[in-house]
Amino acid sequence: MSNERLLFYDIECFRFDSLVVIKDIDNNIIGVWWNNPPGQYPEDSPNGFEGVERVIADCTLVGYNNHHYDDLVLSAMLSGEPQSRIKALNDAIIGGREEETLAYKRRASNLNTLDVMQQIDVSMPSLKQIEGNMGRSIIESEIDFDIDRPLTESEKQTVLQYCAYDVENTIRIYKLREKSYFQVKDALLEMLPERSKLKNPRKLNTTTLSADILLEKPLPKWAEMRLPNNVRNTPKIPEKVWEMWHSQELTNDKEAKDEKITVREFGCDITFASGGLHGVAVQGKEFRGVKLLDVGSMYPSIVVNLEALGPGTEAYNSMRMERLLLKKTNKVKADAFKIILNSVYGNLKNRYSILNNPLASLSVCAYGQLALFDLSRRLYEVGYTLVNLNTDGVAFVDYRGVGNAWEDVQGEWEKTYDLSLELDEFDRWIQKDVNNYVAVGKDGHIKTKGGDCNKYHEDKLFSNNNARIIHKALVDNLLFDIPVSKTVREHLDEPALYQYILKAGRTYLGVVDQEGNEYQNVNRIFATKSDTGVRLYKKRADGGLVNFPDMPDNMLVWDGEVSDLAPTFREVVDISHYCKVTEKKLEGWR
Repeated sequence: MSNERLLFYDIECFRFDSLVVIKDIDNNIIGVWWNNPPGQYPEDSPNGFEGVERVIADCTLVGYNNHHYDDLVLSAMLSGEPQSRIKALNDAIIGGREEETLAYKRRASNLNTLDVMQQIDVSMPSLKQIEGNMGRSIIESEIDFDIDRPLTESEKQTVLQYCAYDVENTIRIYKLREKSYFQVKDALLEMLPERSKLKNPRKLNTTTLSADILLEKPLPKWAEMRLPNNVRNTPKIPEKVWEMWHSQELTNDKEAKDEKITVREFGCDITFASGGLHGVAVQGKEFRGVKLLDVGSMYPSIVVNLEALGPGTEAYNSMRMERLLLKKTNKVKADAFKIILNSVYGNLKNRYSILNNPLASLSVCAYGQLALFDLSRRLYEVGYTLVNLNTDGVAFVDYRGVGNAWEDVQGEWEKTYDLSLELDEFDRWIQKDVNNYVAVGKDGHIKTKGGDCNKYHEDKLFSNNNARIIHKALVDNLLFDIPVSKTVREHLDEPALYQYILKAGRTYLGVVDQEGNEYQNVNRIFATKSDTGVRLYKKRADGGLVNFPDMPDNMLVWDGEVSDLAPTFREVVDISHYCKVTEKKLEGWR
């Protein structure tokens, strides 16, 4: 909202002490509150957080994971509950004891808050992981949250320092997501019918908002797959594929097996599955002069063609058309429309959405796979060599000199399936498999796809950002024949490219080295040639040790700012580790 005042906050909770820190968007501290010391006041006395409510009035509070933790604890604080109950609530949240937190969730729903963790990534990274990805310090306080005494003044200053630091990084993450997520979400809210009837709609995710914008109430679920005759009669579809879809049709909204069928057709191994059609050339890893025909807005177009939203389909199609006009004039609203358009297919499969319609979802998926399979067949039969099929596109090369025959194929195919195709061209295309490829476009732009190379261009701050140097070395070698060791050496003034962020999940007791020394739950490590290096392990509940997979044997643990390591990085880093990992990955591409 353009005129709202944002305040950012974080809470720390110990057995006898709790802390709230609030800052403004410029990282200025607005207030710091500690609870009144237990034992010095009667149990029903003010708890020390009375001033918080005055500060946050008419403001929007922003935190990290606050919808699941801080908002609930804050609701207890504002209700005047004593420290003993605040700590008990903290333990119940962390321990996953839902029945003990329900009342506080209801109270927290009245707070006007935003959560920068909401929909950030499917991996649900912790704040410490993102701080690590940013190259920032991830040193944690050594003070035990269950310490069996009140904190000393020195300990309180340490806790305040770390809490304020986490608020600072929450502000950083908010600013990174402000335009791409929060402004777009507000644009969705402006489209929401009868918004005033919803309680704190800003706490809803964009998927739920998109469904509520399109429909007021659930539609009747389809009793069978619905495909137009011209689509259903797509030639040369293997019978076992139809059998798979029929089996899924019979399960309807019950739990269906994640089946897939792989066939060898048109010189490719092609897989029909719930995630779409995928295929890769049986022969060859590298291709030149590749053309890629992509289906424009495939799933939204099919939703319209099948009228999968009933009376809501017309409004949905209007958004699809309007978005094309808005892309250059109102990017925020265009992005809001994009979220609505792209969320529908997932919502058709979401049993908790008002759009849930399993057989409509199956119909959309089957329509897309039939259409793409037929596009592949037509291109193959006029003489092209197929390279890659991936959900909504087919890449191919002209080895037989058939010229622009693809243009006639495109025109006829678009009429048959009421879909549109867009052309992209690449001078070189190298692939490991259907989901991993690198390509150089006509304009020199490098396109990368897949877990081996998708960090080539930029950081993945909100997911796995480990060892980007390996992605750079792999792509440079594949496309430009640059020796792996050369790329690895050339970037030694950027140590963040070489870091790994390791985290032990909640099922583990913690992190230890080979000598049993304990470490933080989240750590930054580098491969090192130093004889003072260690090997970190995850410690199981039974005391057993588990390796962090694909990590160096000799680790430098560096949880401070990465920039502080830069002056001595060349002296301690073991570049042979990064070279070996890259070379091993390259074997799959060659």
